[in-house]
Amino acid sequence: MNTTRFVHTAQYGNVGGAHSVRPQYMIRNNSVYATVYNKAAPSTRPLYNVRNGKWFATEFHPEGKTAHALYETRGDKVHTTAFHPEHNPSQHMFEIR
Repeated sequence: MNTTRFVHTAQYGNVGGAHSVRPQYMIRNNSVYATVYNKAAPSTRPLYNVRNGKWFATEFHPEGKTAHALYETRGDKVHTTAFHPEHNPSQHMFEIR
């Protein structure tokens, strides 16, 4: 099955504004790609690989491949892990829709 899901930021600078509906990432076949709305350039190569709900940066990520997961999916929410520089265990960073 070739299911595509979109990842949106959980909090927006312009709450309810036009940018709040634009996805930052796209998930397809356990790979995560940047979209045209991401601050980074859109990607045709996966920035992350998803294994058991954990997101690992690939060699195509701007900061390189990681041995430890930077994000983890919990239901329809994406949280940072302790290995992410902006880790905040009390809230999620993204929502999957």
